Amino acid sequence: MKSVRRSFSSSALSLAFACMMLGVMSSQTARAQGAAAPIGYWANQAKVNTLVVEQSGTCGFTNKGKVLYSGTCRWQASARGGILDLQYPMPLKPGHIRWSIVYINQTTITVAGEKFFKQAQ
Repeated sequence: MKSVRRSFSSSALSLAFACMMLGVMSSQTARAQGAAAPIGYWANQAKVNTLVVEQSGTCGFTNKGKVLYSGTCRWQASARGGILDLQYPMPLKPGHIRWSIVYINQTTITVAGEKFFKQAQ
């Protein structure tokens, strides 16, 4: 009776481990297929609004040269873009602004529906 329990337990454990590994592999595959973060300096057509996203995760948004938001960005990729979550310091708890980013091509994105163009740095 004990050998039956042991073989059942080890089979269940093996099955659980295999399912866990499949889950890890599928989440890594999904991330690999997502769009890259919009690293660089971006400006709208009139160059009034700008978005800067650095490789380090630091980012900022300006309007008419005035910094509106500055902080740390996290990128949640999707197939054609993703969500850029800018976290900035506030007195009680960090603030968050989330923008929907869609890639049109390598030098053009939309930020919450407005076209931004990659600028030379």
